[in-house]
Amino acid sequence: MPRVSSNPQLRADAALVAVTFVWGLSFVVVRNVLFESPPMAFLFWRFVVASVAVLLLASRSPRTPGLLRDGTIVGLLLGSGMALQVFGQVETTASKAAFLTGLSVVLTPFAAYLRSRRLPSIENGLGIALASLGFVLLTFPREGWSVTRGDAFVLCAAVVFAFYVVELSERAPSHDALALTAVQLPTVACVAGALSLLLRLPLTVGLAIPVAEARPLILSRTFLASVLYLGTIGTVGTFFGQAWAQRRISATHAAILFALEPVFAALFAAWLLGESLGGRGMAGAGLVLAGIVVSESKLGNREPFPLPRSEKSGARDRSERISG
Repeated sequence: MPRVSSNPQLRADAALVAVTFVWGLSFVVVRNVLFESPPMAFLFWRFVVASVAVLLLASRSPRTPGLLRDGTIVGLLLGSGMALQVFGQVETTASKAAFLTGLSVVLTPFAAYLRSRRLPSIENGLGIALASLGFVLLTFPREGWSVTRGDAFVLCAAVVFAFYVVELSERAPSHDALALTAVQLPTVACVAGALSLLLRLPLTVGLAIPVAEARPLILSRTFLASVLYLGTIGTVGTFFGQAWAQRRISATHAAILFALEPVFAALFAAWLLGESLGGRGMAGAGLVLAGIVVSESKLGNREPFPLPRSEKSGARDRSERISG
């Protein structure tokens, strides 16, 4: 008889694959916008649009105890990670930023262990190793690179994203996914808005990011279309999908699926921007896909991946009801 939990987990996997697909396309959209727009102001308006949309959608969602606290915590982590990533992209190249951000896949199991003392399964560990090697082939330049201040910002973003994925897996099972998204997205908008104002003060002289933030905000057709797309499908759709999926799978398993993002981004960049993936990039994409396949396999008698603690008791109850 098939395992009762297999269908919800497969649906969660499919949702995260769709999320990474949209994120891959969003990478191309954001890159075009940041050539002329102030980064934090763009991030602010993106999440303002997303906040309005999700608040309308979540007007009838159930309110659970601790919703405001948990949504604010994951929102602060998400906002901090995205801000650090934008800071780094001002002072480093796209290939460096992609590789260093991808390190969150490697860091997530360590963050999960620090948070909950749970070790990844054998399948997840092998999947992470393969996906990480794929990241290197996809994004690490053959000639190597030197470490810059921008690299340090993006590396810090990867660390924050790892803890964000873990916290979301820990807190999402206790709440309705749409209601949780309706708290975390306005929190990100507040973080971006506050940073945009702060970066315009004389105290931030000496960093490259205030120069970019001082650009005038031009409401061009490209800017408005990008904000609308990223604020709806690229933010509400993806972060709701992520919150819904991470109620059903572990943080480590989710991180492995997120390894698809640079693969989709590379494919969209090759199609829309004329960038060549090359043989090395194709090999890296293949390793990422192999890592996901391995993580989905079952090499032992354990569960393919450990469920969040709040989900384990629910899974036992469902199993007992069916067997009874």
